[in-house]
Amino acid sequence: MSSDVEPSVEHTDHGTVVPARRARISFAWIFPLLAASAAAWLLWSNWKSQGPEIQIHFDDAPGIQGGKSLLIYRGVTSGKVTDVRLNPELKGVIVTVRLSAFAAGLAREETEFWIDQPVLSVTEITGIESIIQGNSIHARIGGGDVATTFVGRSEAPLEPLDRPALTIRLKAPEIQFLDRGTPVFRRGVMVGMVREKTIGAEGEAILEVAVDHEHKDLVRASSKFWIVPSTSLKISPSGVQIDMASVASLVQGGIAFDEFVASGEGATDGNEFALESNEFAARAGEAPVDIIFDDGSGLIPGSTLVTYLGQPIGLVRDVQMDAVSQTVTAKVTFDPAHAALARADSIFTLVRPSISLSGVSGLDTLVTGSYIALKPGNGDSTASQFIGRSVSDEEWNTANAEREGVEITVTADRLPSISAGAPVYYRGLLAGSVLSTGLGDDNVPSMRVVIHRDFRAALRANSRFWRVPATSVSAGPGVVDVQVQGLAALVQGGIAFDVFDGAVGAPADAASSFPLFASESIAALVSPPVRIQFESGRGLLAGKTEVRYLGVPVGMVEQVIAEKESMVVVARFRAGYDFLRRQGTTFGIVEPVISLQGITGIETLLSGVYIQAVPGTGSKESDSFVGVETSDPQILEEEGLEIFVSAPQTTVRPGAQIVYRDTQVGEVTNKIVTADGSQVLLTLRIDKEYAHLVRDNSRFWDASSIEASLGFVKLRIPTGVIAGPTGRIAFATPGEEGAPAVSGAVFSLFPKSQEKVR
Repeated sequence: MSSDVEPSVEHTDHGTVVPARRARISFAWIFPLLAASAAAWLLWSNWKSQGPEIQIHFDDAPGIQGGKSLLIYRGVTSGKVTDVRLNPELKGVIVTVRLSAFAAGLAREETEFWIDQPVLSVTEITGIESIIQGNSIHARIGGGDVATTFVGRSEAPLEPLDRPALTIRLKAPEIQFLDRGTPVFRRGVMVGMVREKTIGAEGEAILEVAVDHEHKDLVRASSKFWIVPSTSLKISPSGVQIDMASVASLVQGGIAFDEFVASGEGATDGNEFALESNEFAARAGEAPVDIIFDDGSGLIPGSTLVTYLGQPIGLVRDVQMDAVSQTVTAKVTFDPAHAALARADSIFTLVRPSISLSGVSGLDTLVTGSYIALKPGNGDSTASQFIGRSVSDEEWNTANAEREGVEITVTADRLPSISAGAPVYYRGLLAGSVLSTGLGDDNVPSMRVVIHRDFRAALRANSRFWRVPATSVSAGPGVVDVQVQGLAALVQGGIAFDVFDGAVGAPADAASSFPLFASESIAALVSPPVRIQFESGRGLLAGKTEVRYLGVPVGMVEQVIAEKESMVVVARFRAGYDFLRRQGTTFGIVEPVISLQGITGIETLLSGVYIQAVPGTGSKESDSFVGVETSDPQILEEEGLEIFVSAPQTTVRPGAQIVYRDTQVGEVTNKIVTADGSQVLLTLRIDKEYAHLVRDNSRFWDASSIEASLGFVKLRIPTGVIAGPTGRIAFATPGEEGAPAVSGAVFSLFPKSQEKVR
């Protein structure tokens, strides 16, 4: 029997072939490795950026903290405080600072360190930023070898970045007010400042001065230094003067220096100089002259001056008393330029204030202090010792008269309040004095005046004398000037003289007599008088109202005379202004006018009404003129067309506007009544650019009012408020234009508009 079953085959399973597994790093290690690398880089970078470690010794260290406070150099953080501790003796503080690598150069022997903290005082303001940022240590780099231990400064230096190029010392027995930060000037320019103020070995005051690098060559071995006060007040016969060097010196004064002899070698660090009390003391020479007085009252070393013609030329350096001879010796040094004035026969007079029934003398010494007046001798030889004198008021007047001067007489209908000893000036210089006042032989008030020898040549037969007021006030647009002539004139009064007509007259002699004018302005009027007729003389004052040309006073009103229906002014001019007497010259009264159109002549609110003169073109001179009134002086000077309008009566006044189609084209400059009294004549000045609008057939009317109609009712409204108090005139040319109007043409002034009239 066959079988369908195939024999079984045995199958063997050998498994799957798998590749061998390779070794690898887990991603979990990447971040630790990066962190370790960053830490290593930071450690290396920090080590690389660190510089040397230094120690700074301070008396105390307010606000300095280890690990927090910074060291600053030129505004850049250059280190950090790592430790702050007391020294072993507990008498100071040791601050340890780790410098940055780029600031390693600060570790030098001469480098200075200080704690920056707020300092607020009258003379110094520093460390303001530390109020917000906290205290820090600042440095100023120095030279020398490398060092790691330093002694810190107790306060910040005044020049924190660089050391000064030159450091010098100034000495004086006593130095008040000046301290750290006081500015040092050379001819008004600040070149340094005071670094320290100390006491020397001999007890004298010493200032250590730092001079800037760019100015160090200005200090020479021959330089003289002096104290500049915060302000100085000078009162003399020439006036009152207040000086202030700068805002800084206003608080703490200042120091100045200069050379008054040939410049010596350049100064070097540590050079010492004497500090004088003032500039004049610095200028004075070294060789003293002895002046012996019986009474030394008022002599103050370093303060009392020697003067010549009112100007200082010497200084009292020392005052010594001799008990045996009962005299006082003043040791005086002179400005080298005036030392030759101390001749053997010179006279030195100690001037002190003196008040007696016969007058007042030396009054300026109440402010300036006593001084020694020098009268130079005539000899050629000089001397080193003199016998000085002190004089009373009477002796002083006699001494003035004895100066080989000339004695004259000055008369007036009424003398001002002037006493014996009052000053006499010539162009601001003290040229003489009043010896006495009284009645002359003809009972005319007079003064005996002596003119000093040095001013005899200035006194001429045509000289004019005038009263000098104690104070004077002058005003102009935007300017008010107040002047004080001098302390002597303030109390005693004073007079002055000069020549104004340009011609040098013959010398005056002792028999000369001169009238006294009320003011210089009146004394300067030397031209023949002119008469100017005005419609009104409002504001005109004799002896006060000025005549001006181009805005400058050139004359004065001498008289104001009222005549029928007009005012006549008599005026005179200064020398050189006779051209204002030519025919055709225009004289206009300028006064203030306030209206809706603006304000004109406003300067007269301060200076008063004045007369403006515009020269004429005539070839002949005249002594009679007809003036105009205006509020704007420029109108008088402008070229234009001058015409006239007449009317039986009108309220229009000088200063009124001339309008053409509501545009101002001119102004009314004058208003008069005709000779027969039948008409009022107005002078109109039309601006040059509008002159062509006026034709010979133009019509003018009073536009000071307007008309309004409502039905059959017409209403006429005065417009004085709109046009101003002076009114307004309008004109037009109806129909065909005629020929251009010529200067001097006369037109009728109608009461109402003529624009539509044919």
